[in-house]
Amino acid sequence: MKTQTPLSPAKNDFLNFLVRLGKIFSNISIVSLILCLCGVLSFVALAFIFVTAFCVIILTLGTIFIIVPNFFDIVTSSATISAEIASFFLENFYIFTSITILCAIISLVLLLLDKTNKHTARIVISSIVIAIAVLFIVVALTGVIK
Repeated sequence: MKTQTPLSPAKNDFLNFLVRLGKIFSNISIVSLILCLCGVLSFVALAFIFVTAFCVIILTLGTIFIIVPNFFDIVTSSATISAEIASFFLENFYIFTSITILCAIISLVLLLLDKTNKHTARIVISSIVIAIAVLFIVVALTGVIK
């Protein structure tokens, strides 16, 4: 039977610190993945604004222009704001995806190095985050997202 040598307190604390860092990088990668999605979701919000405005016009039979004289100006200003937000996220898309992939890889390595506990859920999540981020990059490079 193999006997395990006890770890020094400093080495044990360092290994616990690395596991904590792995979990932190896992969380950062998830947040960065959400930021990657924000560019696309902003365009969805833009479409939602126009569909909602069209439905309001139809449901009120056009009387919304009498009730709110500058209704169309309000709709276009909110659409402009949504377009600016989408533009920001799409301009920085590659930055967000690189942060996502980098943090997920660091998290994966740090959690795989832990021999005392199994971090199966975090490892699977980091792997899925990497796959989704690579998929986003492929979609962006093919020209679907501009």
